[in-house]
Amino acid sequence: HTEYLSKVKKILSLTGTYVFENLKSNAVNITKPEGGFYLFPEFLNAKFSSSSAMCKDILNKTGVALLPGSDFGFPSSKMLARLSFTDFDGSNFLEKTSGSKKLDNEDLKKNAPNMVEGALKLKEWSNSF
Repeated sequence: HTEYLSKVKKILSLTGTYVFENLKSNAVNITKPEGGFYLFPEFLNAKFSSSSAMCKDILNKTGVALLPGSDFGFPSSKMLARLSFTDFDGSNFLEKTSGSKKLDNEDLKKNAPNMVEGALKLKEWSNSF
């Protein structure tokens, strides 16, 4: 059980760090993940009537689904959203990387392509303002 948890933590750490590194910019305020599988990016240049309207725009333009920060008690005027970085088959990822000592972005691209593509689309969207 301990070995399993260790491997799962490595996968989630890699995915969270990847999304963080690809989104952090002058357009996105984001805190580096320290655990879990959610991030709360704030899209600084996005101007919408609410975080809910912003999330709808993101979904329509990128196909990436986020939950508005207002659903978590943040003011709806703050362009904040909750992003889960778990859009991958965890069992497959674990199986394919089980013998690996250190995971890298190539493992991520092979085993979590939706997550990699989603981070890229969000980055492009955030830079479109």
